[in-house]
Amino acid sequence: MGKKGSLVFILLFFCACCVPGLGMLLLGESDAAGNEVLSPKPQLKHPDGSWNLEVMSDAADYFADHFAFRQELITADSLLKAELFATSSQEQVALGREGWLFYAETLDDYTGADCLTPRQAYAIGRSLKLAQEYVESQGASFLFTVAPNKISLYPQFAQGNLARGQVTALDQVEESLAREGVPYTDLLEALSAQEEVLYHQLDSHWTNRGAALAHDALLEGLGLSGSAFQKEGSYQATHRGDLYEMLFPASDKLDNQWEFSQALDFTYDTPIRDVDDLRIQTSSDGSCGNLLLFRDSFGNTLHSLLAEDFGHALFSRAQPYDLSLLDAVQADYVVVEIVERNLSVLSRTSFRMPAPQVTLPGQVQPGDQAAALQGEESPSAPGMVTITGWVASCDVDSPLYLQVGDTVYEAFPTGETPEDQEAYPFTAYLPTGTDLTGAQVLYREEGVWRASTPSQEP
Repeated sequence: MGKKGSLVFILLFFCACCVPGLGMLLLGESDAAGNEVLSPKPQLKHPDGSWNLEVMSDAADYFADHFAFRQELITADSLLKAELFATSSQEQVALGREGWLFYAETLDDYTGADCLTPRQAYAIGRSLKLAQEYVESQGASFLFTVAPNKISLYPQFAQGNLARGQVTALDQVEESLAREGVPYTDLLEALSAQEEVLYHQLDSHWTNRGAALAHDALLEGLGLSGSAFQKEGSYQATHRGDLYEMLFPASDKLDNQWEFSQALDFTYDTPIRDVDDLRIQTSSDGSCGNLLLFRDSFGNTLHSLLAEDFGHALFSRAQPYDLSLLDAVQADYVVVEIVERNLSVLSRTSFRMPAPQVTLPGQVQPGDQAAALQGEESPSAPGMVTITGWVASCDVDSPLYLQVGDTVYEAFPTGETPEDQEAYPFTAYLPTGTDLTGAQVLYREEGVWRASTPSQEP
């Protein structure tokens, strides 16, 4: 290459480097693709007024997420890797056969490589049992369900020869629920019984028709009846798949969605921004009573089907699950729905409700460990103080109690633990003003009930 050619190459390279930045100024910033969370604009100062010493690094991250033609370049890169090397350019997305896409993290769920610890499985079952008992004490019925991972239903469309693990996290939770006697609707069984494919090819969720079948199964689990799966409709190319959008954000390809022939008959009590809203309330002429549903993104399609059947319904995505919402809708039924891939979340979060009082578990001996324990009041939990903490060890299936004076409460065996440290967390909601001086945590270790050394007042 001569001197002139080198100069032309340099100029072309320089112009190419300028295009994303100039395009960002002239055409605006690129939007997020799929479920992306983009870096915020860099700030010279933190909210507390201190200087942000990482401002240049933040600016680089911001530009990397917002430069012009970003979605077009991502799409081109994904197409190249998929067509030439049969690999995904996004670590969250796994390529399947016949154009199918899967959440990559769910493959380990299916093979059993990502199981729960025995304590996590116990904590999930026990927490749901405590929630059930509280709901029933308020005169309502309780039901738990799991929206299956797409791979759990359609492993034949995955690349390679994936074999289902002998034990999966879902198996562990179902065993824990059975032990505790928690009402449970098995949607994996219900959906597997249908030859028709009820999940999207390019999305991680079920179709409207899959949601309709889940609706019918949930009503049956509540002792009610419904036939949304029999509603007439047809498949139309109207749905933008979340997994496909993560790989090919500039593409306009649409996935098939079941469109009902007749509009669903209900109204929103207040206008919603979209179906991902944290709180949605509906009213209808339904005769099934009132419903409180704690849900995730699988409730985006499910909620409108359920709204038809219940006179008043409240659908909440907020965590921790706030059981005071029972009163907000005068609920006759409470349903908790969570997707299979997020089951471990239930071992870290709790239900916001008054901690139940219990009797002392027989003979209690002094323990040799001090339990970490702290209390915090929050505007989101009026009238209650949130008690969190952990003990260093206990039996895998040991409940955790808080003894405050002469009163003993059962805590949720859930919460966060210190990083890189094995511990057994707990969360409890006690009346505001509770004096925690001398409070103890009661735990069972090797079959013997023990009390932690008294804590200091937080």
